[in-house]
Amino acid sequence: MPKVYALLVGIDRYRAAVRNLQGCVNDIRLAEQLLRDRIDPVELSVLTLCDEQATRAAIIRGFRDHLGAAGPDDTALFWFSGHGSTGPLPPRFRLTENAGTSQTLVCHDSRAGASDLYDKELAVLVREVLARGARLVSIQDSCHARSGLRGSPTGREPRSVPPAQPQPTSDDLLPADPAIGFQAPGHVALSACNEFQLANEAWFTDGVHGVFSEAVLHTLGRIGRHATYRQMLEDARCRVEGRFARQVPTIEAVGDDADREFLGGALRLRAAQVTMRYLRDAWEVDLGAIHGVAAESRLAVHGSEPLQEVRVAAVRPGHSIVEPTGWAPVAEQQYEMVLTDMPMPAVAVVVSAGEDVTRRLAAAVRAAGPGRRPSPHIRIVSPGQERDGGLVLRVRQAGDDRAIEITSSDHEPLVRVPGVHDRAIGQTVRDLEHIARWLQVRNLANPSPVLAGAVRIEVVPAGPDAAMVSSAGPVEFAYTWSGTRWVAPQVFVRLHNTTDRTLFCVLLDLTDRYRMHPGLFPGAYLAGHHTVQAGGNAPIDLSLPSERVAQPGGSGTDWLVLLVAEQEFSSYPFTLPRLGELPRGPARGRRGAGITGILGRLGLRAVRRDLAAEPQPALHWGVTVTEVRTVMPSAAP
Repeated sequence: MPKVYALLVGIDRYRAAVRNLQGCVNDIRLAEQLLRDRIDPVELSVLTLCDEQATRAAIIRGFRDHLGAAGPDDTALFWFSGHGSTGPLPPRFRLTENAGTSQTLVCHDSRAGASDLYDKELAVLVREVLARGARLVSIQDSCHARSGLRGSPTGREPRSVPPAQPQPTSDDLLPADPAIGFQAPGHVALSACNEFQLANEAWFTDGVHGVFSEAVLHTLGRIGRHATYRQMLEDARCRVEGRFARQVPTIEAVGDDADREFLGGALRLRAAQVTMRYLRDAWEVDLGAIHGVAAESRLAVHGSEPLQEVRVAAVRPGHSIVEPTGWAPVAEQQYEMVLTDMPMPAVAVVVSAGEDVTRRLAAAVRAAGPGRRPSPHIRIVSPGQERDGGLVLRVRQAGDDRAIEITSSDHEPLVRVPGVHDRAIGQTVRDLEHIARWLQVRNLANPSPVLAGAVRIEVVPAGPDAAMVSSAGPVEFAYTWSGTRWVAPQVFVRLHNTTDRTLFCVLLDLTDRYRMHPGLFPGAYLAGHHTVQAGGNAPIDLSLPSERVAQPGGSGTDWLVLLVAEQEFSSYPFTLPRLGELPRGPARGRRGAGITGILGRLGLRAVRRDLAAEPQPALHWGVTVTEVRTVMPSAAP
């Protein structure tokens, strides 16, 4: 019987004089809990090394003795949460690295009697495991930047680990072929960011975690058994970039390894539905912080009518305490549950402006909602208070304090409004709400393990030999040169129902100009094991705005958000014009309409012809996000 061998390493405290971290051991404890909860004990062997246990020698020994026990058809998992850095290489390795340096993992005793663990050494250890016939997965939540940083819990003060010194000799490192360094077949590597970026920590419901580790664990807590590494990365990447636009998780794999099922299919959900049971004098459900559940979320007995709901009273890492509302469940019975409403936390807005602008902006937000109530989409917070792991936007005065600028959480400029008068304040609030609504949908989490991956998005190039695009990370298409002009790529987008059930689907297109619309597939039932082409038979043109076409190396991004449910629902609330444009059609003038929650507020209620506000039957629903990039080549051929 195939087994999973896991080596989990988390280091917050270091022997050398480097800054300690806060969330690495939390990452590993939660990862171990998830693995033990969802993999049969006879199929799982875990070795956990934290802080003082995670010496250089112990990690190498863990690779060779523990992961080395994995044989043919087994899967080895190496998870590292801690500092990453760079280091000089002996001369014989210089040609393997463009800059003459290598990425390293900082072990507990690194630079205090032991050297860092170089990526060339990790390659040696990886190949030793693969040589026994096993497959290997590595999840690395550490910085690959040259300065070797991992961000602070606020994401504002990076924690620096200088490059390793002095240069090690060949005798200091594990013996390695100088040509080593290419990705090995059978090894799938998931990393928190690329080699030039920062990996961040943040506060979440249950404490500090690496943003990437939290995203991966959140994804694994709810995906189905057939989810692939690529699907897992895309889901986690969306969650990470929603908080830190400059941290881009990556996947490296050879051939079709990225499209294999996670851990060889060994990850198994315990039940088809979420279960509610009576334990320790309280009702609890097996959904928790790692699944994205928030306090005051509501669940209901699947298919109940009238609705038998419960309210989430307390959130734990892997489960939540709930309280029945208006009915009395039987203590000796277990109930299959589905989410019926999960409050969408407002996007936090941090203001760095003069006292007068800050005061007027806060007052405008407090009156931006329906009936001049507070905005349901945004909330003003003080600097340093955006520590709940949620989405963040920033506002600052710019242009000699004569304009107001909105930026991302990591200070990437998004939009500038001239002036600081009341009209500019009002426009800024409208722009903030617009961006917040867009972010809330792009970062929707999949609430139901039943429908996770039930309908698959396939993006294929238009043409007689169209085949599903296979690439690690986002799907990418490029303009081509016809000899006289640049021609935009054309694709088909197909929805494939992998189940034997008929499911209702809506496909949203979210552009990087903050437009959102369901025009590709406004909503229809899709038969079991059937494939439909979004947009009809005509190919979809991935054209860029004219100013980007004229810019060599320009690019654009669309996020395809697929919503799937057991019953029909309205796609109308999922419509936003481009940022700065007025709504068209019946939406004009409906200030604040649309997105203020999930299910009850996002249009995900079963469609009825009457207007009675009666409770709807509980239904499963899910979401899948696919990122599509369109790029301009640097120059014509």
